[in-house]
Amino acid sequence: MIRFDRVAVIGVGLIGASLALALKKYGIAEEVSGTGRNEESLKKALRYGVIDSYSLDRSEVVKGADLVVLATPVGCFKDVIEEARPSFKRGAIVTDVGSVKGGLAREIEALMPDGVVFVGGHPIAGSDRSGIDAASADLFAGAKCIVTPTERTPEDAVRKVSALWSALGAEVCLLSPEEHDLVFALVSHLPHLIAYALVNTVGDVNPEYVHYAGKGFKDTTRVALSSPELWRDICFKNKENLLDLVQRFQQSLAEMVDALKEGETDELEMLFEKARSLRSRLL
Repeated sequence: MIRFDRVAVIGVGLIGASLALALKKYGIAEEVSGTGRNEESLKKALRYGVIDSYSLDRSEVVKGADLVVLATPVGCFKDVIEEARPSFKRGAIVTDVGSVKGGLAREIEALMPDGVVFVGGHPIAGSDRSGIDAASADLFAGAKCIVTPTERTPEDAVRKVSALWSALGAEVCLLSPEEHDLVFALVSHLPHLIAYALVNTVGDVNPEYVHYAGKGFKDTTRVALSSPELWRDICFKNKENLLDLVQRFQQSLAEMVDALKEGETDELEMLFEKARSLRSRLL
């Protein structure tokens, strides 16, 4: 059974708070400390029993922690590490829950002081709701969690982080940081970009028309309710993959547009069936 005496969660929002609750529910952490930008939210987390203590000082909250979890927007990671790294306990593991790895993971890895290891992690769980009030100890049960070691990551640290997520009910998969970013540019980052664009298209025509939307539109655009700050950072940190895939998406859309222009009903149906066949694998 994996266990940590003290865990520091940097960023007690939906994912950070859910992780803290899960660590306590499954007896994985003896003590969970937290930090964030909003003291009122931290006080609420303390009242709710999400965390056992908090500090607005990141370097203070990581002192003595065996595990440090980065749960802020990914654009803050480097600043967080720069501020907290002098206080990291020797032998500690630093991990994260961010949606981008790639070059960022290697930059964070290079910032680790001697005796401290970074192991990237990305639980595929979340909600269009945000904050402590939406947190759940069972958020990760049945979800996938991607662990992204590099060639420099010690195997023992990878085992510990993998065991942590497995203990919370997640299915652990290993990918390199670079493959992770390509995969999630395709299945997460691009869909978010498209959802934002689709809603904005309705707004550009007539914002009032959104009230006529049915379940299909709501399902398709649910992720457009996600935090703009969070997704701004994700898109810029995975910009190269995303720009390439936007071009591929435009080509796919252009094929459908051409079929419509030319009245090629069979071609359009074939393109729809191709997508339907692949999508059915998720059922």
